[in-house]
Amino acid sequence: MNQKRDLLEMFKTVAARVDKRPFPNVTPASKISELGIDSLSVMQIVGELETELGIVIPDEDLVELTTVGDLCKKVEDRLAAGG
Repeated sequence: MNQKRDLLEMFKTVAARVDKRPFPNVTPASKISELGIDSLSVMQIVGELETELGIVIPDEDLVELTTVGDLCKKVEDRLAAGG
């Protein structure tokens, strides 16, 4: 199982649920600002990922996120750190 691919698929699923539309063409290089998701929805997506995975991503880390891959990497790092 490829964790990076799974996190990308998880992002797509959660983003679709939060923003009520599919995101089939999202890749790790996709810029979050170009997905048409407002900042409140991004926070909801991150919150749902945190809840589902039992992790916490500090708010200050969120300002560094540019791409979906950046977010997946933060999630991966938090999982590796144990939450």
